Amino acid sequence: MKTINEPVSVEARFDEEGTVTPTAFTWQGRTYPISDVGRRWTETDGPHRLYHCLVMTPTGETFELCLETSTLQWRIVRAWERPKMV
Repeated sequence: MKTINEPVSVEARFDEEGTVTPTAFTWQGRTYPISDVGRRWTETDGPHRLYHCLVMTPTGETFELCLETSTLQWRIVRAWERPKMV
């Protein structure tokens, strides 16, 4: 696991209840489509409410994305390396 904590652009959809589901993100000039969204949770950091979600790309890369709900700024928090094929 690698800690990153950098801003990213995220494409997302919102359902009728206001639940956000990321569909793709752009980081370091590369766009990553999201094939699966896993665990989701919220945290409070002082006056800030943070929405976290684990996402997976079609190639098996896993990332933790975080949305600062008051500013609507997304960050990539962590990345997990794909298992190496032997």
